[in-house]
Amino acid sequence: MKPIYHAIRLDRGCATPLCHQIKDYLMQYIRSGELPDGEMLPPEEELCVLLNVSRPTVRQALTDLVHEGYLNRVKFKGTFVTRPRLAGKFIQTIQTYDEEIQSMGLTPSTKVISLISQEAGDDVRRALHLKEGERVVFLERLRCAQNQPVVYVKTYLPEKSCKGILEEDMQNNSLYQLLERKYAIDISHLSRNVRAALPDSYVADLLKLPETSAVLYVSTTSYTQDDVPFEYSLASYRGDMYQMNVDLKKS
Repeated sequence: MKPIYHAIRLDRGCATPLCHQIKDYLMQYIRSGELPDGEMLPPEEELCVLLNVSRPTVRQALTDLVHEGYLNRVKFKGTFVTRPRLAGKFIQTIQTYDEEIQSMGLTPSTKVISLISQEAGDDVRRALHLKEGERVVFLERLRCAQNQPVVYVKTYLPEKSCKGILEEDMQNNSLYQLLERKYAIDISHLSRNVRAALPDSYVADLLKLPETSAVLYVSTTSYTQDDVPFEYSLASYRGDMYQMNVDLKKS
């Protein structure tokens, strides 16, 4: 058993229930990384003996952390540390990935895999209303939070309107902010489609997922104020890390 469990000191004289104190210690260890993602916790019986508490007390602490997404119980195997899902609202708002992740109190980062010019394929040409033979800027990125891969995204832009973007630093710059600031292109509205999908081996490897794990597959077409389609993107979000929240109001 790790030394951190022996460092737990329960205050039996305070008003805070013992189960909440145990939960707070475990939460602290998870957030600090002392209990990393995927690590199995000791059996409940061992924690009961170590902390000199009843089994229901330990079980309540672990159950609370399971409900909050910090632990995962696997039948016949044990209880494991897991990451709470990122709860994004990008399905109903226009914001950059960095803004979204930062709003959750996390640190975003981006790895640019490809930034090239290529002829538009049929699907891309239809989405962007391009003629046959026209070229697009193809931007391929892996987006992360706390250095963990969250989403793999392919983005297509009409090259005729932003040729200089091939020379830009897309690892440290926001695409939307760059388009607005340097190319006078303001994305005003967009259309999104979301469905569950299984990643191919390439995407699964980038996202560090088994190929049998589902992703949230999101296709987006973004439009300028003149209702001209300017961006077409295909994104694969980790289904085990990301959830989409939508707030609705009665009209």
